[in-house]
Amino acid sequence: MADDFHAVDLFRRIARDDQLITDRQRVSGYAVDGILPKAVLFPESIEQLAGMVRLASQENLALVPWGSGSKMGIGNPPSRLDLVLCTERLKSIIDMDTANLTVTVQAGARFREVQQALAGEENRCYLPVGDFAEPGGGKICSNRAHKGCFIPLWPLHASTATMGGIIAAKSSGPMRLLYGQPRDLLLGVRYVAATGEVIGMGGKTVKNVSGYDICKLLVGSAGSLGILCEMTLRLLPLPESRNTGLFFFNGLEEASDFVEAFFRSGMFPAAVEIINRRAWETLALQEAEAPKAGKYLVAVALEGFAEAVDRMASEAGRMARESHAIHEHLLGNEAHGLFWDSYSNIASYLYETESNTASIKMSYPISRYGAIIRDAEGAAEEYQLGYAFTAHAGSGICYLHLFMGRESPDTLERAAGAIRKLMGCCGRAGGNVIVQKALPKLKQMVPVWGLPREDLVVMKRIKEEMDSQGIFSPGRFVGGI
Repeated sequence: MADDFHAVDLFRRIARDDQLITDRQRVSGYAVDGILPKAVLFPESIEQLAGMVRLASQENLALVPWGSGSKMGIGNPPSRLDLVLCTERLKSIIDMDTANLTVTVQAGARFREVQQALAGEENRCYLPVGDFAEPGGGKICSNRAHKGCFIPLWPLHASTATMGGIIAAKSSGPMRLLYGQPRDLLLGVRYVAATGEVIGMGGKTVKNVSGYDICKLLVGSAGSLGILCEMTLRLLPLPESRNTGLFFFNGLEEASDFVEAFFRSGMFPAAVEIINRRAWETLALQEAEAPKAGKYLVAVALEGFAEAVDRMASEAGRMARESHAIHEHLLGNEAHGLFWDSYSNIASYLYETESNTASIKMSYPISRYGAIIRDAEGAAEEYQLGYAFTAHAGSGICYLHLFMGRESPDTLERAAGAIRKLMGCCGRAGGNVIVQKALPKLKQMVPVWGLPREDLVVMKRIKEEMDSQGIFSPGRFVGGI
């Protein structure tokens, strides 16, 4: 945008030239649902970020936080947009306390880089397996002294996602089955409020919150209540062993039989995913791992002690064969990580190969996953749309990607029809549908956040209390908040 934006000179007083973009061509890379901001700012410290928000508040400028941009498709188009505040330069790991299983990072730190740093850190915090001692007399763990730690998440777009974006979008990924969601791991935050004040809540211990838990309010708030700038999360020691079983089936019924048998066994997998052929082809699995036959893949992640992982892998293979799996393949520790990293980026791969993809997140009771998957396939086929899906079989979440092809009134209407039908299916089952990514025109045709929520009145009051001017992501959240 040209320099006639009235606040540019004001922001230049607190930002260098390389921290402020107003050129229209460069600004276009930070458009939100096709709406261009007037300027993009890159703060390099929390104090500078706070100063930028304070100035925006004084000038009543609407702003949207931006990490890596991987989840900016979530939400309504903003009702107004003046500034994008990009946190990519706030990327420090503030504190890595593996002895107490916590890490404190800035919002712009990349998830993958934080995990790599944690994996290389010595960890002596795990409960000892036997009576082992180091020369100084302290207890250490059998074969675990240098195993490292990790944040027990594998969020969508793991290769590019920032920590702030993961928390703001409540992005947990398939490993939520064993490890829980971001809100379960978040111990404390520092965020910039609408006044420009830096507020810290929580800390490095679990029992540190009284009154309203602001930390939990910020999880999934999509930048509508404040800008996350720092967070403290709980860690776990790296598992002794990690394996993934890939089991291919000709039909959804056989795949479901296997999944149900596995859950009835009482074993505790890290993830159980059902994937259709179009989705697994996107992963570019090796020929030995991806047979030409079969329509569905069940991927089972197993993490823990080596003996337990080996036993679960053996039992999973037996149950898969009894459920008529046509092919199976076991991935060891390194291949396990490569697979789930690739799996987290399925949506990104699809966006590169399929034009105008609309992505939705369907939630429903866990027991209804088979019916919802059939509804998803039926809706896509009824409205003549190509599709790929990935379903968390044990968590009640399914991501459906609809391929619209060339944009036209007809394709928009067909995609909207499929989404509306699935909202009805999930609503009757007690769930909901949220649009994760879509063309702005399609977002205008469907309720992006799904069915009306009973807690909308409370959410509006919280928004008014924390952002009375409505400068944070105006219109983007549920109910146009």
